[in-house]
Amino acid sequence: MKETTPQSRPGFVLKTLTASMLAVTLSGCLGGGGGSDDEATPDPLAVTTTEGDIRGVTIDGMEGIRVFRGIPYAAAPVGELRFAPTEPALERSETLELSEEFGNICPQSNITTGAAQGDEDCLYLNVYAPSDAAELPVMVWIHGGAFVFGNGGGEYDPTRLVNEDVVVVTLNYRLGNLGFLAHPDLGNGDGNFGLMDQQQALRWVKNNIESFGGDPANVTVFGESAGGHSIMSHIVSPSAQTEELFQRAIIQSGSYAPDQAPLSAAQAGGLALEAAARMADDTCDDLSAAECFRALSVDQLLALQGSQSIPTNGGSFLPRSIRVGLASGQYDNNLDILMGSNQDEGTLFVALDELTNGLTSLDAMGVDEYRDRVHALFAPYLGVIPYDTRKIADDYMARYDGNPSQLSLALSAVWTDFMFACNSKNQAATFAANNLDTFQYWFRDTNAPWTLIPPAVPVPGVGNVPISFPQGASHASEIPYVLYPEQLMRDRYKGTDEAVDSLAAEMVTYWTQFAKYGDPNASDGATTTWPQAGDNQIMQLNVPATSTASKADFEAYHWCDYWANPPLAPL
Repeated sequence: MKETTPQSRPGFVLKTLTASMLAVTLSGCLGGGGGSDDEATPDPLAVTTTEGDIRGVTIDGMEGIRVFRGIPYAAAPVGELRFAPTEPALERSETLELSEEFGNICPQSNITTGAAQGDEDCLYLNVYAPSDAAELPVMVWIHGGAFVFGNGGGEYDPTRLVNEDVVVVTLNYRLGNLGFLAHPDLGNGDGNFGLMDQQQALRWVKNNIESFGGDPANVTVFGESAGGHSIMSHIVSPSAQTEELFQRAIIQSGSYAPDQAPLSAAQAGGLALEAAARMADDTCDDLSAAECFRALSVDQLLALQGSQSIPTNGGSFLPRSIRVGLASGQYDNNLDILMGSNQDEGTLFVALDELTNGLTSLDAMGVDEYRDRVHALFAPYLGVIPYDTRKIADDYMARYDGNPSQLSLALSAVWTDFMFACNSKNQAATFAANNLDTFQYWFRDTNAPWTLIPPAVPVPGVGNVPISFPQGASHASEIPYVLYPEQLMRDRYKGTDEAVDSLAAEMVTYWTQFAKYGDPNASDGATTTWPQAGDNQIMQLNVPATSTASKADFEAYHWCDYWANPPLAPL
């Protein structure tokens, strides 16, 4: 358990310059500091990295911030590097002139149209730093997207974080089959190439961030959903611990699927995918497995992958799963932890199904369809734990008896409680019991800005058709409060600007204070005091004001006692 304060950490200087002064700095009008008039003023946008010189940009609307988008942090994973461990980026002899544009996103299917998009040359990161940054804490964002979609650019805007005197890094990593396909003849056999990419990005940060004004010894990784799951994977990864790639972690809705995919099952899936590829056409005729997979087009690989991927445990990169690593104490116990879940995580997934089914609601489809979907949710786990999915479905259906959206809300609650809430509670309890400074949150603002699915979906010839049930504080809905442009956050919020601005300001303070000191509480007492998880308290992130609740209230709301002893099918 570490204790860091502004006074005890040498070199940390709290910046108080105004936005106008920062803009002057970016224009190159720094004082000479007593030097002669003939001395050249250093270019604040010119930075030297281990691969060579780069020059960043300034962007309208991000005053006082130096922006470096599209920095290659690894060699392009193409040719022989497809389905191979990540390699460092190549050195450059000429200055890399950056722009407002992001680097290529990694290959994926568009979540709306299903069309293939992206490029395999995609291992880029982005750095956002105050103009006069020096030894500032670093926050590295790992995006979510079920390990099959997403990127480090897009709607993510770290302006409000950077304005609190931190350096923010966002990144891309390989996704889907290209990032997580486990096969005996590929790489080390366990896939996890996307996680290897993330660790290479963290190595790059450790080696280079000082040149941007960041402190390589004070790095916080933060991520949501697959990004949060990635962080949990790094916490139990021997290589991340040995190399001390980060000191703090913020895990947002990333506690799901702690058993991950066992190596044998993952490789069986990889062999089945190889067989499917060989049957599809003659591309792989007379080729070895590795040659076959490298001969397939990106479109072919995307067509062969499912709706999500998951890291593999039991190999050299992840010798054990998240669950086993935490239970056995084989994880990095020299970290500060902030983690939590959202009140209505599952509504996003049920709404996505509704969208996929032509906006036909689950309630319109009936009880049999509902029970089938509950069973499908548990199908990957039934070989290990024989859940009684019929009883689970009926128990949760009774919880919403009389509600016109009974089936949609019941399935959403199963998703929320089983996949996210109770796993988050258990993991936070493990960290706290082992004396890690641990802070747990419960995001509950039901007016939250939408992220993936708008409240109403445009239908040609019909107009805007609303999703049949309220999404509330759904999966990913806490992201806009810390990583969206302020106006976009307001535009998508269902309440008042004052309400969302107030909660966003508190969350930005909590996140950045944690990155600075390992404690989310504001030094001036401007935020509600956030107790540690070991005190059996949880922070409710909600409007009109944040407040604490007992863990017992959280556990009762999410039926965690039920999931500690779930219904099992009779033998």
